[in-house]
Amino acid sequence: MKHQYDRRQFLIGAASVSLAGVAGVLLGCSASGSESASSGAGEPEPAENSEPITFVFLPDASSADLTASRDAVEEFIREATGREAEIMTSTDYNVAIEALASGSAGMALLGAEGYVQAHRKNPNVQAAFTNSDEDGSLDGACYYSRICVRTEDVDQYKSGSGYTLEPLEGKSFSFVSATSTSGFKVPSATIVSTFDLDSNEVLLENGAFFSEVLLGGSHQGSVVNLVNGDADAAAFDDIDVDMYLSLVSGEANMPGAVYKVRDDAGDPFTSVHGKEFTIIAVTPVLNAPFCYNGDVLDEAAREALTAYFCSDIVANDSRIFKDPDDEDAKALYEKDSEKTCFLPVDDAWYEPIRKLSQA
Repeated sequence: MKHQYDRRQFLIGAASVSLAGVAGVLLGCSASGSESASSGAGEPEPAENSEPITFVFLPDASSADLTASRDAVEEFIREATGREAEIMTSTDYNVAIEALASGSAGMALLGAEGYVQAHRKNPNVQAAFTNSDEDGSLDGACYYSRICVRTEDVDQYKSGSGYTLEPLEGKSFSFVSATSTSGFKVPSATIVSTFDLDSNEVLLENGAFFSEVLLGGSHQGSVVNLVNGDADAAAFDDIDVDMYLSLVSGEANMPGAVYKVRDDAGDPFTSVHGKEFTIIAVTPVLNAPFCYNGDVLDEAAREALTAYFCSDIVANDSRIFKDPDDEDAKALYEKDSEKTCFLPVDDAWYEPIRKLSQA
């Protein structure tokens, strides 16, 4: 079972993690209310606008392993609206954000920070729905941002029964992207708080706080930067990489947990099979939103898409929510329980991320 935290407990400027575990003030997950998924979706209304709907994915969801998931999204758009869909993959976070903000795409699956940036560029970009917790609610709708080191190096980060971030100063470090929520914004806030830095900008400069700063371009790329020895430590999340990993020891998504790259992991992991890393800090993060550009999609299309994606049809599709007992399956999310589904969200639900970005 995933650990649940109340996102309302998060205080800007104090995104810290207890060195003995996850404690203190965290960017957790909750909402004032939750909605259950509908039991199904009816036939789509005839589309007044017959133009294809372009959907853009971030680099982490653009890999060959998730082709079936992208095909499913294309199918759902067609079923919900009667319009064709065009899938757009990306190799750069900024490209995906700009595509949605500019109207080149009508829909996107963005990280929380990416959504905030797209909304800032164009207020008609709005959050629509996200994946629920295992209870089918938004109360624990979160994933995990992790700071990790190679397992063979972990002893230098131990402090009593927990771990310390102090040795990170002067080391080489890999983030995902400067626009990644869990791959930069959240872990950088933890580091800024721990070392009482003025801002996170110094964390992106070679030779300033870190001896060298690498950007993985994706969460998978940041893992590879760590385990192949290019970086001494790295930030990445669980949701984009754990399908390629096995838990060796410890409790999942807790400091001290040891993971290794699976022997059947595809690109970009083919050269690092069996390599291990250990979590030394972890912070929960609000689940990523599926977003719309209201300049491209009218209200009827937005409502039809939300209703369809939040239906049992999608909740029970293994291309989106995979059976956790099927280790070989690849999908965007795990089906943590029978109640796991998509639920509507709005812009206000991501206010903690917006405040974090402004801190």
